[in-house]
Amino acid sequence: MSQSGTIRKNTMHTDISPEKVFRELADTLANSNKTNFFEVLIERLESILDVDHVVLAEVINRGREARTLNVRSQGRTLENFTYTLSETPCGQVGIDEPCFFNSELSDRFPNDILLKQLGAESYMGMAIVSPTGERVGTLCILQNSPMTWADIGREVLRIAVSQIGAEMERHKNEKRIAELAFQDRLTGLPNRACLQDYLYEAVANSHSTQCAVGLVIVDLKRFKEINDTHGHHTGDKLLVAVAGRLKRLSGPNVFVARQASDEYAIVDTNASQSRMRTLVEQIEVMFAEPFGFAQSQFLIDINVGAALLPHDSDTAAELFQHASIALDEAKTQGVGQCIYDASMAEKLYRKHRILTRLTSAIREGLLEVHLQPQFCIQTGKLHGAEALCRWTDDELGVVSPVEFIPLAEERGLIQELDAFVLRSVSEQLIEWRQRAKKFPGRMSVNLSAQQFESADVVEKLTELTQLVGSHAFTLELTEGVMMRKPEQALVVTQTLQRQGFDIAVDDFGTGYSSLSYLQRLAIQLVKIDRSFIRNIEESEQNRSIVTAIIAMAHSMGMTTIAEGVETAGQMELLKELGCDYLQGFHLGRPVSALDFEQAWLTS
Repeated sequence: MSQSGTIRKNTMHTDISPEKVFRELADTLANSNKTNFFEVLIERLESILDVDHVVLAEVINRGREARTLNVRSQGRTLENFTYTLSETPCGQVGIDEPCFFNSELSDRFPNDILLKQLGAESYMGMAIVSPTGERVGTLCILQNSPMTWADIGREVLRIAVSQIGAEMERHKNEKRIAELAFQDRLTGLPNRACLQDYLYEAVANSHSTQCAVGLVIVDLKRFKEINDTHGHHTGDKLLVAVAGRLKRLSGPNVFVARQASDEYAIVDTNASQSRMRTLVEQIEVMFAEPFGFAQSQFLIDINVGAALLPHDSDTAAELFQHASIALDEAKTQGVGQCIYDASMAEKLYRKHRILTRLTSAIREGLLEVHLQPQFCIQTGKLHGAEALCRWTDDELGVVSPVEFIPLAEERGLIQELDAFVLRSVSEQLIEWRQRAKKFPGRMSVNLSAQQFESADVVEKLTELTQLVGSHAFTLELTEGVMMRKPEQALVVTQTLQRQGFDIAVDDFGTGYSSLSYLQRLAIQLVKIDRSFIRNIEESEQNRSIVTAIIAMAHSMGMTTIAEGVETAGQMELLKELGCDYLQGFHLGRPVSALDFEQAWLTS
């Protein structure tokens, strides 16, 4: 750094009082915990030693350079600068002893331009050393004439660098603590705490700048599967790689942080609806290319939720909440990305109300079981029924199974729901028997994935149906449930069959399994999905599919039932194709047990 000006010739005056020097130095060092300690100390050293220049610098770039922390020159504080240590007197400073040159300084160091600019003739410097013995800085005094009180200068520097070293170490520790508090250790990105602080500050500033603030939350789909399949070490590498890509978005107005385990957040402090959409598109493009490392390629799908302040949020907390709601909507709807709107909050509120009320309804027995009849296609007689859960809530009114059953699965309530249905049906069958109301065939009950995959599923189902016996029940399982763990499904279905249960594969044709593979799972009944029945009269393709399913099932000793039969034409065509049983609105809707009895069990 260049510094010019009038140079005054001066010496350390011979009338300097050691007592005064050390008393004033002690007073200054007593305030070492103040934020401006270095500035005050350098100014005081200039004064009490009556020298022309004082420089405090830290060593950087592995000892090759120094960066000034405070510089005083002839009563003025200069701007900080960086300089190369070689060929300067500071480069000669050792670890233990001061370095002292009392004359011809410019001649000794001809390449040190700063010495010439300052007009310095004498120099005394001492190293600032860390607790581990490493030189971390330099404190030096320079005079435009020889120093006559060098002994006092040495002692002052010795005392000062000791205190400065302690303060540098304290600052370093505080910085490290701050990094630990606000930096994600794995990826190096700001962490959730730092994100929250930044977001609150950005929102506060937006009121004066009149700029919108956008928040985007990115979630990695199925990240747990990668951890479980390839190990946490690979999972960590992937998280670091993702952070590396997202860092490319960083700029004057864009802040990137790691929000949670597999979630990242991007804040735009100069946002708009169009910029938000562009940012979301940029993020999606970033994940179009696979991540490659450890001789593996990982193509990562993401969910993205975004919100904008003040467009749809008023506070930082609300902005974060709305972006999270949008992310949840993207996950639930399977659409990949959503930008928040008010309808999402309304849906979420209803979801939580349903969950709260559903828990009580299950445990207090406030749900109902309705029965939908199933008929033999050849005789037209009642063959059985499917038990279906229905719920009418005092506050929410009629709640569709399409709403509450997925929520029960999501929150771990589905096994309680399964148990409620089985107990209710068992009690109803016993009551009918006691009143000599003969129920033909079996009662079909849907079995959830959580129930089917529980370790004691056979024992649970046997216990729940012991009043009426397992031979009264058909357990319906979807293809997806049985295919999640095929080998386990093989053992469980065979065991359930030996206990007396029939097994039906529900919604057949919508999954990815073959009927021949499902044969291994001890299945007695195939339910043809309603999507193939709906247009069977008009669609030649659907008719061909249904024909093939019926033929294959019969060849393997299985019976078939078509669900969703709504017209007489569908019924007649299914009869021609050889389907065994029918179920649907054309024949009978789900009704209460009393209505079922009156309609189907009275004659």
